Amino acid sequence: MALSGGFNNTLDNKGRVTFPARLKEGFFGDTLVVTRGIEKCLYLFPPERWKEFEEELENPPLMSKDWRKMQRHFLGWATESEIDKSGRLAIPQSLRDYASLTRGVIIMGLGKRIEIWDEDVYRELQGEKDVGQGLEDIAEKFGLLF
Repeated sequence: MALSGGFNNTLDNKGRVTFPARLKEGFFGDTLVVTRGIEKCLYLFPPERWKEFEEELENPPLMSKDWRKMQRHFLGWATESEIDKSGRLAIPQSLRDYASLTRGVIIMGLGKRIEIWDEDVYRELQGEKDVGQGLEDIAEKFGLLF
């Protein structure tokens, strides 16, 4: 099952967020791998998908500085986190700092991964006035027709 849906939530004082039950249906178990994402968010992967992603990054082109940079960014900060009995996911302080997570967060299922954003950072990036602005051009660039 693909991970999909967007959810507003709140980070508690201990750096935990209640994990949406609907997203939990998209994978087995209570473990997620959390790491740095792109654009100041966090990526979360179910273990089986993380293994695939990790394998993609383990075989770099020989002597590629850019590849090593990607490995450090994604693999170097990756950590496993368990969803507790109350349905909360603990996010390490170093990753909260990277994504500027404060109180309000947005959790989004995006196919094979989940993203967690600070609410203000996400709204600024998306341009709150017109979230869909420019998407038509982007879709056309990738050959998507609606």
